[in-house]
Amino acid sequence: MRHNSVRSRHLATSTDGGATFGAATAGAVLNDPLCNADELSYLTPAQRGSNGAPVRTATALYSGNAHASARSDLTVRLSTDDGATWPTRALIRTGTAGYSTMAAGQVGVLYEIGDTGGIVFARFTLDWLRTA
Repeated sequence: MRHNSVRSRHLATSTDGGATFGAATAGAVLNDPLCNADELSYLTPAQRGSNGAPVRTATALYSGNAHASARSDLTVRLSTDDGATWPTRALIRTGTAGYSTMAAGQVGVLYEIGDTGGIVFARFTLDWLRTA
């Protein structure tokens, strides 16, 4: 999540499918120009725990700006170690962009472009992200 006074992404984890969340803490170092972004564990519908909630995997996705000082160059990053590192990334849009959110399965990113108020939806697979 965005933290309005610290340029570091924060995260809170749910162990019950999103009904409750733990305390928010500073996460791995990711660029944050004080703009909303999105981070999620990559889940598939078939992965369910005994409580019926999706099983959390070590694969995580992050969509946000590539630069800590500007809302530009919207980038999606892939982590396979639960967000400890983000070695794989793909540029979704060059130029001004921000306020992105994602959906997993086939990955979808919804984001704002520039100051025009335009909203764009991009869809891709993990395989595309790995080879971009």
